[in-house]
Amino acid sequence: MHDLRGLHILIVEDEWVLAGDLAQFFSNMGAIVLGPVATVEQASRHTETAEAAILDVNLNGDRVFPIAEELMRRGVPFVFFSGDSDIAIPERLRYASNLRKSSGRQAVFNALFAQQASGQASSPEPSSPDDVFSLLPKLRLAARLLLGDVDASDRLVERTLERAIRDIDRRQLGQSTETWLNDIMREVAKARGAKLMH
Repeated sequence: MHDLRGLHILIVEDEWVLAGDLAQFFSNMGAIVLGPVATVEQASRHTETAEAAILDVNLNGDRVFPIAEELMRRGVPFVFFSGDSDIAIPERLRYASNLRKSSGRQAVFNALFAQQASGQASSPEPSSPDDVFSLLPKLRLAARLLLGDVDASDRLVERTLERAIRDIDRRQLGQSTETWLNDIMREVAKARGAKLMH
């Protein structure tokens, strides 16, 4: 069982059986579940506290995109979790994972946590010029899983980006930005993790 102790995870889902199942799944790992909530208005009350989120795209006809945009602004990782295949995700939010509800709880966990925690490469590297910006939510989550402290995690992301700028000439040819930054982050955490906690 993975340990997500103290991580505030927002669940926005209007199917109560599914919402309860997700809430139980993440609670069992120690996460603090915000919600579940079934409307955009209810979800907006939790965006300042959330450290990760599962977002149903279609909430009884309303779209969850304002919540996703607020989470993106704060650098909070999230995954879209939808039963509808015909809803277009806005271009600015396409970096987020988009799962069908038939995927199940473990797929949701993997989309939010597993690849960052294990350091495996995930989706292909974004092609936009601001791809590092689009990776910030994933980097923050990876740091949170490494150190378990919100403030220390943000300091770890800062040190990672500082070192990446300094060592840009050492990046391996063909290595994705995400893999490169995750490798740096693990090295910084190993070398300086204890200092970042204070």
